[in-house]
Amino acid sequence: MIIKTLKRSDAYSAMEEWKSIYPELPEVDSDYLKIRSDLFRFYCIVKEECTEKYDIDVHFGIHLYNYLNSLPDFSLRVAANDDFWRYLSVKVVPHIVADRWGKDNEEHFWKRSTRIWLSSIWWYIHLSWQGNVESTLEVLESPGFDTDIILNMVERTGRKGYNTDVYRYIMYYYSKVPEDIKKHKNEKQRTLFRAIMKLNTAKTMVIEPGLYIGGEREYVRSLFGDLNINI
Repeated sequence: MIIKTLKRSDAYSAMEEWKSIYPELPEVDSDYLKIRSDLFRFYCIVKEECTEKYDIDVHFGIHLYNYLNSLPDFSLRVAANDDFWRYLSVKVVPHIVADRWGKDNEEHFWKRSTRIWLSSIWWYIHLSWQGNVESTLEVLESPGFDTDIILNMVERTGRKGYNTDVYRYIMYYYSKVPEDIKKHKNEKQRTLFRAIMKLNTAKTMVIEPGLYIGGEREYVRSLFGDLNINI
């Protein structure tokens, strides 16, 4: 598979062109026809099993994550390229994105980097990965997880980008917190997850988690401890 991209400046016209032939799909080469077919098959399986939007995002995200990672030319560098996700969203599987968000929702197709749906669910799975599908789903299907958490996680890249180990520990420990505590809002009307993410952003301005005594795991435990939650 040759990695193809769609520049932001070209995405609007490409989407309008697709909408003009809807429900037909744009022409793509044979490699991407196969990707289209495979991803649509996965999506149909997920839609048969899941009704809640968060569950659809997680389970299709797992399929998307494993599938793209199995392709020889796909890499973290490609995953960090918004133009790749724009091409996938607008040219390859716009019918899938449209089913989840509506065919006029430009933000989740191409317009806003952190809201491009396929990108956001791939990164959500990557930043939550616990070594295998079963352990990852055990975390992500814990009570208190919802679509707001996807948004809060993916949009907080930090000044050096994502610290993958820190994010994975945050997700693991958050899954162990009782549901009533997760839903409680503090005096600034922040849920626990949002408070944890904002605290991490602030602390990493002056602390390198990898140099913390005990490494990233103990650093993350300290974040919860700072909010009076012992895990």
